[in-house]
Amino acid sequence: MRRYRGILRTLPVWLIILIFFVYPLGRFLLLPWFPHWAPGSLGATSWPSDGWAALRNSVVLAIAAAGLAAALGTFWAWAMERRHSAWHPWSEAVLWLIFLMPSYLLTTGWEILFAAPILRHGLLHDWFYSPVGIIALLAAKALPFAVFVVRPLWAALGHELTEAMRIFAVRPGRAVRVFLRLAIPVASAATVVSFIESVQEFGIPATLGAHLHLPILTYSIYAALSTSPLNFVGASRLALLLVVLAFSGALLQIVLQKRFGAVLVHAQVRHRPPARPKRSEAVVIAAMNLVVGVLVLVLPMLAIVRSAFQGGVSALRMADWDPVLHSLGFALLAASLAILLAWLFARSLVSGGVGGRAMDVFSMGNMAVPGLVLGAAYIMAFNLPGFSLYGGSLLLILAYTAATAPMLTRLLQAPMAQLDRSLGDAARIHGVSTWVRWLDIDAALLSRPLVRGWLLAFGTVMFELPVSELLYPAGKTPLGVAVLALNNGEHFAAAARLALGGLASVALVTVVVLVLLRFALPDYRMAVTQ
Repeated sequence: MRRYRGILRTLPVWLIILIFFVYPLGRFLLLPWFPHWAPGSLGATSWPSDGWAALRNSVVLAIAAAGLAAALGTFWAWAMERRHSAWHPWSEAVLWLIFLMPSYLLTTGWEILFAAPILRHGLLHDWFYSPVGIIALLAAKALPFAVFVVRPLWAALGHELTEAMRIFAVRPGRAVRVFLRLAIPVASAATVVSFIESVQEFGIPATLGAHLHLPILTYSIYAALSTSPLNFVGASRLALLLVVLAFSGALLQIVLQKRFGAVLVHAQVRHRPPARPKRSEAVVIAAMNLVVGVLVLVLPMLAIVRSAFQGGVSALRMADWDPVLHSLGFALLAASLAILLAWLFARSLVSGGVGGRAMDVFSMGNMAVPGLVLGAAYIMAFNLPGFSLYGGSLLLILAYTAATAPMLTRLLQAPMAQLDRSLGDAARIHGVSTWVRWLDIDAALLSRPLVRGWLLAFGTVMFELPVSELLYPAGKTPLGVAVLALNNGEHFAAAARLALGGLASVALVTVVVLVLLRFALPDYRMAVTQ
C-alpha cells in the first residue's frame, strides 16, 4: 500500500512530462513514419533541398569548433585547477560571461566591428565572413562547456605521478608525453561536449550563417517551418538527424567516462594546493586570458555600446521598446513556472527507486533535445482543432518553461539530495501539512539554489531565440526575435540599443531580487549561510 501511495504522489509529475514533453516530441519526431499526422493544409512533405548539405556542414563545423574549444578548454581547466595564478578570478568571470552571453549578440558585436570602413575590406573581414568565422564563434560559445566538464577531471588527478617522475628523474620530454596521455580522456570529454553544444547552436547559424547563405542543420529546420510552403515532415527528418547527433555524442561521452575514468580517479589520490606556475606557464596563461577575454567579450561589447550611442543622446529615443517589455513579462512568468517544475522534478529525481532512475534518464535525455526541436514540436502538438494554443502567449511561456526545466532540475539535484529526510518526517509526525513543509523547510533550506536557478532561467528566457522565432504571438515580438531581425537587416544601431536594454533589464531584476531577499526577508540570510 505504501508503494502505491508513492506512485500516486508522483503521478502528477509524470502526467506533466507526458503532456508537455513526451507527446509533442513523439508526435513531431515520428512524422517521417506517420506523415498524415502533419496538418494537411501546411504544404510540402519532402526532404529539404539543402538537407544533406546542411548535415554535412553542421558536422564539419561542429567537429572543427569542438577540436578548437577542447584544446583551449583542456589547457585552461588545467591552469585553473593545477596552477595557482592571479588570473583565476578573471578566468571565472570570462567563462561565465561567455556562457551567459547570447550567441547572436556575440555575432552582432563582431559584425558591427567589421562594418567599420577600416576593417571592411581586409583579410580579417574575409575570414570572419566565411566558415572560419562560424567555427571561431562556435568554439567561443563551446569553450565554457569544455572547461566546466574538464575541471573536475583535472581536480581529481592526484600528485602521485608527478612525485614518482621526480623521484625517478624522468626527462621533461617523456614527462610531457605521459601527461598528454593522461589528458586523452580529459580532452575527449571536452571534445564531445563541445561538439554537442556546437551542433545544437542556432543563434550563430541564424546570423552569420544566414548572411553567408550556408546551409546548417538548425537553421534549415527553422527555414522548413517558416517559409512557404511549410515542410513539417522535412523539418522532422532534419530534427531527427540533429537529435541523433546529440544523443550519439552523449553516449560517446558516457563510454569514454567509463573507459578512462579509472585513469584519473583511484583510491590512492592525494591532493595538495596548486603549484605556482613557471615563468613560461605564467606568460601563456596571461596571454590566453587576455586574448580570449578581449576577443570574445570586450571588443564585441564595446562595439555594441558604441553603436547603441552612435549619434548622441537623441539616437537613443527608439520608437518601440516593446520587445524588451514583452520578453521581460515572458521571462518573469516562465522562470517562475520553470523553477517550480524543476523543484517537483528534482524531488522525484532524488527519491530513488524506479521513479528516480526514470527521472534521471528523462532529465538527461531532454537536455540533449535542442530548443528548436521542442518549439517545432509544440507547433504541431498544440495546434489541434478545438484545442489550439498556437499563436498565443500561453504556448510560448509553456515552451520556455519546458526548455529550461530540465537544466534547472540538474541544478537542483545536488542541493535537494542534501536535505535531511528526518526534517520532513518530524514535520509529518507533528501534523504539518505538505504545503507548509515545502515552504518552511524545503524552500528555506534551498533558497540559494532556487534563487540562482530562477535568475539563470530568467536571463536565459529573456534572450531566448529558437523557441521565440517559432512560437511568438503576433504583436508581441520577443527581444531575441527583434534583435535578429534588425541584425539581418543590418540595422546594427537599433539592434545594439535593444540588446543593451535587455541586458539592463536582466541586471536590474537581478539586483532587485537579491536586495529584496537579503533585506526584506530576515530569514534569508540565515538560510543561505547554513
